[in-house]
Amino acid sequence: MNRQKKLNMFHAAILLVVSVVLAVLISWLTLYHRYLGAALLALMLWIIFFSTYYTHGKILKIINHGLTQIRKHTESMDANLISSPDTPAETWLEEQPKLFYILRLSDLFQNFSREIEASISTIEAMNSELERISTFKAKTLEAIFNVSNHFMNSADNESFYNLILETAIDVIDSATGGSFLLLDPESNRYYYKAALGYDFDTLKNVNFLIEETFLFANANGNYDAPVIIKNVPQWDDALLSPHTKDGIEKAGGLEIVEALSSPIVIDDKIIAILNIDSKLENAFDEVDKQLIQFFSSQIAISLKNRMLVEETVSLSRFDKLTGAYNRNYFEKIFATHRVQSLEKMEPYALVLCDLNYLKIINDSFGHSAGDLVLTAFAKTIRNSIRETDVFSRIGGDEFVILLEKITFSQAEEKMASIFKQFENLTTPYLGHELPVSFSYGIAVSPDDSMVYDILVKIADMRMYNFKEQYKDKHPELLNAFGTF
Repeated sequence: MNRQKKLNMFHAAILLVVSVVLAVLISWLTLYHRYLGAALLALMLWIIFFSTYYTHGKILKIINHGLTQIRKHTESMDANLISSPDTPAETWLEEQPKLFYILRLSDLFQNFSREIEASISTIEAMNSELERISTFKAKTLEAIFNVSNHFMNSADNESFYNLILETAIDVIDSATGGSFLLLDPESNRYYYKAALGYDFDTLKNVNFLIEETFLFANANGNYDAPVIIKNVPQWDDALLSPHTKDGIEKAGGLEIVEALSSPIVIDDKIIAILNIDSKLENAFDEVDKQLIQFFSSQIAISLKNRMLVEETVSLSRFDKLTGAYNRNYFEKIFATHRVQSLEKMEPYALVLCDLNYLKIINDSFGHSAGDLVLTAFAKTIRNSIRETDVFSRIGGDEFVILLEKITFSQAEEKMASIFKQFENLTTPYLGHELPVSFSYGIAVSPDDSMVYDILVKIADMRMYNFKEQYKDKHPELLNAFGTF
């Protein structure tokens, strides 16, 4: 038995003794010294009230014991006054107000006892909710630590989102399944990134606009807060297209009865939606909404940190405008590839590319027009090379392509095929069609050299010759800029 329990029992014992003594004194003094009895009654009530913090479970026993004593004395005095043959009639009449006063006090005690009992029940219910919230927050903070640790040590996005969902389902008691949807900025649609209790491979093909989600339909304008969706099948019929509904049905998602949907907001935008589902009616309550909102706010911080890390990594590897590797990262890739190709004695080609007329376009229309030309060029090149090939922007209008396991003649054939796609390629800008054209030069290892700098110089010389020949063959393109 710990010290606090002993202290509570000691308080209870003291209060019990004091209550019994005061009850007897009150009953006796009320008959002869009404005001003194009332003062003792007030003292007893104050002691009982003050002690609720320490012994609210024992107060009812004390009060009931006091009531029993009062009732016993009241009945005893009443019986004595009635049954005693020596009691004069005037004495009986004189004692009636006192007996009535004691009975009224007894009724007050009973009412007070009931109110205390109701208050204790309310406090116990509140304590239960507070304990539930406290347990949830402790689990959430532990989960956030695990999630943060996971994303710092793993580049696997799928397992990251699965961990978030598993944690949320674990801390919501009535959950039987759930899903995690992430916004795709380009399409502005939400795609499933994790699902538990459903066929995730099927759900990968399902996506939503925000207006098609349960969250939007039930938010009543407050899109930053979680919502409880009752009677989910009814909302399925109202919101989902036949194609979407068919996909969710195949994934086993139409058996949901109730759902708890929470937005994950970053920089005032709903980046993700966390859905917790149940096959039970009345599965979620207001406390669950508070809990999942706390969870979502913490996940938003973790998710934002991950996005910042991914953005930092991306900027360290990729050119932001074209999506091609930047020069520093390309050189790291090339160094690794060069060692591997030497070990295996495999040929490779380094292709240097330079855009035609980009300076003229920038001077004539501005750099926003030039950016469109660069983007169109990069997109066409990426769609034309193999996944094993490497594409990088190494300067303003200069790019390099690393073609693996290829001879000079094969590289020539490959680049001629790609170049042909640019013959009539243009990109629109403010009513004008800007030409997207480039020149290129090829150097091959080991035939030309096995040293990177030398390969670059050889490819650069061949590219310069190609550019001069191209301009001589197509003077009309240069003259056309004067008519724009």
